[in-house]
Amino acid sequence: MHATERKRVIMELLKENDSGDVITLSNYLAVSKVTIRKDLDELAQKGLVMRTHGGAVLAERTKLVRLVSNTLCERTSEKKAICKEALKFVQNGKSIIIDSGSTTVHLASLVAKKRLTVITNSVLVINDLAEAESVDLIIAGGLLRRPSLAAMGSPTRSYFGQIHADILFLGASGFSLEGGVSCTNLIEADTKQAMINCASQVILLADSSKFGCESLAKICDWSSIDVLITDNLPLENCQELVSKGVNVLIAGHSVG
Repeated sequence: MHATERKRVIMELLKENDSGDVITLSNYLAVSKVTIRKDLDELAQKGLVMRTHGGAVLAERTKLVRLVSNTLCERTSEKKAICKEALKFVQNGKSIIIDSGSTTVHLASLVAKKRLTVITNSVLVINDLAEAESVDLIIAGGLLRRPSLAAMGSPTRSYFGQIHADILFLGASGFSLEGGVSCTNLIEADTKQAMINCASQVILLADSSKFGCESLAKICDWSSIDVLITDNLPLENCQELVSKGVNVLIAGHSVG
């Protein structure tokens, strides 16, 4: 069996089971464990799987993945209002990370005339700030994940492990009271965790349509989030988040 066909079969098996181990895959495909490990490593480099001890897990459920080019056109007014609120935290001379996402991207144009250092892994943010002369733009490289148009994986995580930023403006696919903050891809979640670890303050930008959603990959618990900025949230839910130590802002109104 050709390597391309073999990796296609591996992906089909992982889609059926969400995970697979080297020994089982080796026996099923009648190839050596060394060959399977190489196949899994190559699939991991493409962001399709995440390597585990003895095997791999599917990085994302592909049927549930939505392209950022599509989500950019949804709830635009709410997302812009969220970013306008986020701008209040941005001061000249500071260093900020702008994460990838259909909400966080709207912050880029708002900070373009400030004197800042902006670190990002988002192609969309890079495009918006490429000609902003007052902004020192630092680009975190890595594997391009096309659905989110963002760099991720080991090189990106390694880069964020070497820097410090004043604020991280974090994007997510879902957030819930009990489940915390999540996204659709395990490797992307791993990259976001590295961002969280290098920032003094973490501000989650997420519109209310994502509330109650728990995506495949958990990014963090609420203990890692300092501020949530959203467009709408029931008062009792706001109060519960405040009790967890999160400052909640609803379209410009503080809730604790």
